[in-house]
Amino acid sequence: MTAAHVFPDERRAHPRHRVFKWAKAVFNAHGSVVDCVMRDLSAGGARLSCASAAQLPEQFQLLFVAERELRDVRVAWRSLTELGVQFLSPPRKALHLLV
Repeated sequence: MTAAHVFPDERRAHPRHRVFKWAKAVFNAHGSVVDCVMRDLSAGGARLSCASAAQLPEQFQLLFVAERELRDVRVAWRSLTELGVQFLSPPRKALHLLV
């Protein structure tokens, strides 16, 4: 489910859109998975809410659950429960991962 709202004073390279999407942070060779909620999305990255955002590595894979797509990301900023990530790869189908 996405909202059409765009932040009016946005100065980023890519405008952000408010969303509410389930996502999973995948790392340790797919051995570790952390559930997240995507709050904002742009062509260049996303803002995530995760219970253990401070515990995530600097780079990981982000699984878009509904779309079954996977992207490589790096952390741009983080707090205890939220983080901003930059996309490092185009989306690819994640048929082999359990969602």
